[in-house]
Parts: sequence; C-alpha cells; structure tokens
Amino acid sequence: MIQKIYKELLIVVGVFLLVWMGIILLKPVPEAPEVAVSIETEMELGDKLAEEVLDNYTVINSDTVSDAIYKIKDKLLSSIGLTSYDYSFYVVKEEQVNAFATLGGHIFIFSGMIEMAEEPEELAAVLAHEIGHVEERHVVNKLVKEIGVTVLFSILSGGDPVLISEIARAAVSSAFDRSQESEADLFAMKALEKAQISPRYVASIFRRIKEKYGGYDERLEFLMSHPNLNKRIKESLEYPLADDFEPATLEIDWAAVKRNL
Repeated sequence: MIQKIYKELLIVVGVFLLVWMGIILLKPVPEAPEVAVSIETEMELGDKLAEEVLDNYTVINSDTVSDAIYKIKDKLLSSIGLTSYDYSFYVVKEEQVNAFATLGGHIFIFSGMIEMAEEPEELAAVLAHEIGHVEERHVVNKLVKEIGVTVLFSILSGGDPVLISEIARAAVSSAFDRSQESEADLFAMKALEKAQISPRYVASIFRRIKEKYGGYDERLEFLMSHPNLNKRIKESLEYPLADDFEPATLEIDWAAVKRNL
C-alpha cells in the first residue's frame, strides 16, 4: 500500500517537474531593452554629425531652392502637429537619387532626387517618409544597435575625428529594417493626407524610379536602402483616404527649382 502511494507520489512529482521545465524552456526570452537616448542628447549628437556630413558635400545655396524646400517642410511639419525636433533640411549637389535623415532631425536631399521628382508633391512624399524615421526614433535606435551607445556618445567629448567620420558614414549608409520602413511609410501617408497631399505620390516616385532604371543600380542608393518597393507601392495605392479628402497643389515653380540646382 505504502509502495503504491510512493509510486503515485513520484508520478505526480515527475509530472509537475516536466510541466515546470516545459514552462521554463518554452517561455519567450524578452529582447534586450533599447538604450534610452534623450531627444535633447540626440539633437546635440545630430548637430555634430550634420557638420561631419556637410563636410563631404556641397550645399546648394539658392533662394529658389530654399524657398521651395521651406514650403514643403512647413506644410509637412504643420500636418504632424507638435514635435520635439528642430528640423533642418539641406539640399546638396549630388547626382545620386537619394534623401536620408540623420540624428536630431537633420535631413539631407540630393539634387538627383529633386531632378527625379516630376512634381514637388513627390519630393514631399519622400521627405514625409524621412520625417517618419526621425519621429519614430528609428535613426537613433539603429545607430545605438549598430555601433553602441558608448561609441555614439564619444562624439560629445570631441572624439577621434576618424571615428566620428565612421559614425557619420554609418548614419548615412545603413538601411532600416522592414518594420521600420513600413512604419515610416505609414507615418508619411498619414502626414501627407493631413497636409492635403495625396499619399499616392509615395507610389508615384517609387514607381517612376523603377521604370526609369529597371532595377537596382549603383547610382540608386535610395532604392538599395528602401527594399520591397513593389509591396510598398501597392500599399500606397491602397491607402484608404477619407471620403472628404481634397488634395491641394503646392504652389511651387518646380521647373525653376530644377534650373537652380
């Protein structure tokens, strides 16, 4: 009788241990939390990185170009409401079709991207996407993940010029992951709709670049760092607009902007 009780007790204990081990083994391991970098610190880092990036390009100083970019910037920022960032947009002389955001709201636009855009609304779509990367904090999280917060913070103490140059290169050239691109796309389409600019312009600029070049090309840094264009074009075309949405034209002489590049 006692042996039977012991046997049943051992079975119960064994089952309990198996269940307990199963829970431990199957329990998902949480990802390491992202290192917190305040927006104030990010903006300070961004100012220093922007200086480094600007050393490698020629800024286009044209009132016509600057006025056009200001109008687009003002329209987009008004649509997103309050923001913690002080945005700075730079147009630089570079034939590559590209635009990118760095830390703290610094956004660089290559002249090649403006040349590619047939209408100012297409450039607005690109810039809304880059603003999305900043607002969603993709830029700072990407750099913390890739180079580490200690290396990133070395910029504030002066740091090795070679190291700062490499950090700037990483900020410019590394691609975002798919979920970040999707988030920035959605942010852009919402911002464009609020700004009375059709979100279909996201599809428009992507589609024409693909049609013109027929695929990836070493000159198309923008395409290389923004994969899955077919899917994203489709999502832009299918974005559900409000029934009362009425697009408004940006009053910009686009031909004059291109002449002044």
